[in-house]
Amino acid sequence: MRFLPVLLCLPAVWAADPGPRRVIAVDGWHNNEKQPHYRWDGAYNGGFSKLGTMLKGLGGELRTITESVTAANLKGVDCLIAVDPDTPTETANPQYWNAAEIAAVDKWVKGGGTLLLLGNDKGNAEFEHFNELATKFGVTFVEGRHATATGVTRLRLKGPANPVFEGSLEFYAVDVAPLKITHARPEILLSESNVALMAVLKHGKGSVFALGDPWLYDEYIATADNTRIGENLLRYLLWTKKR
Repeated sequence: MRFLPVLLCLPAVWAADPGPRRVIAVDGWHNNEKQPHYRWDGAYNGGFSKLGTMLKGLGGELRTITESVTAANLKGVDCLIAVDPDTPTETANPQYWNAAEIAAVDKWVKGGGTLLLLGNDKGNAEFEHFNELATKFGVTFVEGRHATATGVTRLRLKGPANPVFEGSLEFYAVDVAPLKITHARPEILLSESNVALMAVLKHGKGSVFALGDPWLYDEYIATADNTRIGENLLRYLLWTKKR
């Protein structure tokens, strides 16, 4: 995804803390480009600084994992955001998801962890190893860009009646990788032309959320109804479903 020089403003105050503190860690090992793409300290269009502000306003504590993912560094973490894994064109030494890491995450989710899998479109993310992680939970990221019947990949979609899109909120994202779902009982939060775009998958005591786009980064978090959708989603995954 290319970032346009657009400045967006978010509300200074988020909704009151809905419940217990949650620890949210972003994966800074498999996504570790020169610029802090999708990182809490990325205070520019490609960063997660405004998402971090949202999470802290909801009662979240932010962390970054900067080494191989293990049971030890997942201890005490309620939510792991695995986002936009690097390709060789993005960093000189990309770190790919491996079997030991996948096993650690699998066990952690089964024990009650919440995993957010945020991919990216073809050419902007590594798919092969990321999908080895994703398929463990019944989803695969399709290496492409979802287009509407008219060929549009810049999506503005009204969500269905569910806790995330309550009130017919409008989702906005650009060049989203479609999802192939193999989970037996998926919770499809958003689809278009019978193609799944956003899903929640139960896994043991935990949950996995999948979307083929980083989505809530600073450039687009306030576009359309993304702010409200994002807050609804995070409340739903990290507080409602964990009660």
